[in-house]
Amino acid sequence: MGALDGLKVVDLSRLLPGAFCTTILADHGADVIVVEAPGFKDDKVLGEVPMVRRNKRHIALDLSTDEGKEIFFKLLPAADVLVESFRPGVARRLGIDYELLSASFPGLIYCSLSGYGQTGPLRDKAGHDLNYMAISGMLDLNRDKHGTPIAPNFQIAHMSGGLYAVIGILLALASRAKTGRGQYLDVSMTDGLLSLLAIPLSNTFSGKPFPGREGNNQHAQLPCYRVYQTRDRRHISVGPLEGHLWEKLCRKLGCPEYSGFQYDVDRRSEITARLEEVFSSRDLRRWLETLDESDDCVAPVNKMANLPNEPHFQERQMILMGPGGIPQPGIVPKLAKTPGEIRRSEYRFGEDTEAILAELGYEEQQIRRLINEGVVWSNKAGH
Repeated sequence: MGALDGLKVVDLSRLLPGAFCTTILADHGADVIVVEAPGFKDDKVLGEVPMVRRNKRHIALDLSTDEGKEIFFKLLPAADVLVESFRPGVARRLGIDYELLSASFPGLIYCSLSGYGQTGPLRDKAGHDLNYMAISGMLDLNRDKHGTPIAPNFQIAHMSGGLYAVIGILLALASRAKTGRGQYLDVSMTDGLLSLLAIPLSNTFSGKPFPGREGNNQHAQLPCYRVYQTRDRRHISVGPLEGHLWEKLCRKLGCPEYSGFQYDVDRRSEITARLEEVFSSRDLRRWLETLDESDDCVAPVNKMANLPNEPHFQERQMILMGPGGIPQPGIVPKLAKTPGEIRRSEYRFGEDTEAILAELGYEEQQIRRLINEGVVWSNKAGH
C-alpha cells in the first residue's frame, strides 16, 4: 500500500504541470482519474511523456453537455482532490469552480495551477515556461558571452509548479485531517520560480556580486564552482565551496599554491586558466578515476543518452523503461515503509470510460447511448 492509498483525485489539468503533480500522487497510491473532452483524443501534448500517464485512469467526457456535467458531478462525492489548470475564470464559466463545488462538497481540496496565479495584473495573460522564467528573474542569472539570457532546455516552471501543487495538496490534506474541511489552492508557476531564487535575491539586495551573472564567462565565475572541459571534449563539474575541500582538490590537481586563494577576485582569472589547462590534459574517465574520493566534490556532465547506464541511478531505480523502451524517471521520494510503485503503464485516451461509468452506476445500455451521442468517448474497439 502506498502512502496515499485510498485518496481519490480528479485531474482536469491536461497539461504538463498538473499531470506531473498527479503522477506523484498516483505513484504513491492515489486513484487518479484523468478527465478530458472527447475532442482532445488526437492531441499529442502529453502523448510522448510516458511518466505523466502512468498509474492513472482516463475518461473522455464532454463537460459542455448537461449529461457530461452530470457524470462529472457523480465523480465528486468520492473525490478528495480536484486539480485543474484552466485560465482564471474558465472553471466558473463551466460551472465547476471552487465556490460552487465546495458548497456541496466541503471536504474537497481544489487545486488551481496556472502560470501567473488567480490574482494580480497578469492573471489572464497567456504564457509558457520561458515567459515565467523571464518575469521571475530566473533568466537574468544565465547569460551567454554576449550577455543574452539563455533559456534552460527543459521546463523548470512547469515541473516546479507541479511540485508546489503536490506540496499544497499535502498541506491541505493535513489541515483537513484536523478540521474536516477542504480548501482552495492557488498555485502559480511564476510564484514557484521566484521562491527558488532566495540566494540570488539575497545577494542582489545586499550588494554582493553573483558569480556568472554577467556573461557567464571565466572572469565572472569562481574557479572552485564551474565546469571544465577535459581532453576528450567532455565536461566535469567542480564545486568544492568549502575551504578544506578546495585545498584538497588543489593538492590532487598539482596546484597547492592556490589553496588560500579560493575567493580571491584578483587571482580568479589566473586560477581558472590554470585549472582549465590541468583538466584539458586528461580524458573525463581518467579524471573520474583520479577524483574518486567521497569529498572530492566533482561530477561528470552526463549526456542524457547515458543516464540509463549510470550505476547510481540504476541502483536507486531512477531510470525505468516504459512501453517501447522509452526511459522515464523513477519514483520520488523514496519512502521506507510505504514506497510508491508503478502499478499500471501509461493510459490510453478514453480507455477507462466505460469502466468508470459502470462504477458510477450506469447500465450498459445507458453507456452505449452516451457514446453514440458523443457525451463520452471509449477507446474500446468499435467506439
